Amino acid sequence: MKRIFLFCLLSIASINLSAQMDLPPSGGNARAMISEEVGITSITINYSRPDVNKREGKIYGEGNPVPYGFSTTNFITGRNNSPWRAGANENTIITFEHDVKLEGQPVKAGTYGLFMSMGAENVTIILSTKTDAWGSFYYEEKNDVLRVSVKPVALEKSVEWLKYEFIEQREKYCVVAMQWEKLSVPFRIDVDVDNITLARLREELTSRKGFNPSLLLQAAQFCFTKNINLEEALQWSKRAIDGQGGQKTFITLRNLATAYEKINRMPEADSTMNEALQIATANQYTAYGRQLIGQKRVDKAMEVLLASQKRYGDMFGVNNGLMSGYSAKADFKNAIKYADKAMAQAPNENAKKTLEGQIAKLKEGKDINQ
Repeated sequence: MKRIFLFCLLSIASINLSAQMDLPPSGGNARAMISEEVGITSITINYSRPDVNKREGKIYGEGNPVPYGFSTTNFITGRNNSPWRAGANENTIITFEHDVKLEGQPVKAGTYGLFMSMGAENVTIILSTKTDAWGSFYYEEKNDVLRVSVKPVALEKSVEWLKYEFIEQREKYCVVAMQWEKLSVPFRIDVDVDNITLARLREELTSRKGFNPSLLLQAAQFCFTKNINLEEALQWSKRAIDGQGGQKTFITLRNLATAYEKINRMPEADSTMNEALQIATANQYTAYGRQLIGQKRVDKAMEVLLASQKRYGDMFGVNNGLMSGYSAKADFKNAIKYADKAMAQAPNENAKKTLEGQIAKLKEGKDINQ
């Protein structure tokens, strides 16, 4: 009987240790999560939200809920030498999907405890490998991976419930701010977007995606837009045509020609485009002709646009292109002639409205390509 009773006690104890009820957060401090991406890099903050609760002007500083400096009781040292948990309940955590820089200092991809040592003029942002503690009561400096100083910013309107917010978002960085009461603590996170994206593209193109011509084009065009990694983009462009699953279309050939243009191999670019034009529509002729005009290769553009006329005759796409070509050569008489032809063939009201504006400009002796 005693053995059975002891077994029951041990079983109950085991259940109590392993089981937890899903209950609302302690103290009414709602749990929250905010996440955004810079490039393809996710940045996520998990935290709990205390409220001001009629304590405006009495949140920060000596004798207040968030004292300045390292002033939280530390259960390890028994002294007041811990920073603020930068939230409530469990310590605030921040996760970076890839390596980043926080206020210019490198941080490896991963999850970190986010702490703050508050001050009237400066705030020390701390990232720690400790991510699973309650508050900062078990904080140890040896776990720090980063400390940076930032300037707090006064807010005009009080924020009742503490929050984190992405207050600025740019192509390669963001600014995150902790905001509570009338104080904001912003910090900048920079991401090496181009190299991170390239690494992901290389990884994806070794999978089944690498046999899809349209995805190879996407990868190459990312490089063209950024003007980076051009030699590899050329190889991806070739694979979209000649690789397994490749396709020889106007689009894939035009992409290959762009790759040659980007590395200043113009003879190969022109040769590839000559091949592409053999299967081009009238609108594709026109689009390429206008691109040549943009590159200040007006004579080559006219050669392409006249070839379109020879192949497709008197139609909207052809006449629309010739209007642009003659305008680029400052031959406004012929430009107006083909604009009038295009107007008569316009497929919809939007096209007519656009042509009306272009014709008005041509009659003033102005190049519509400018």
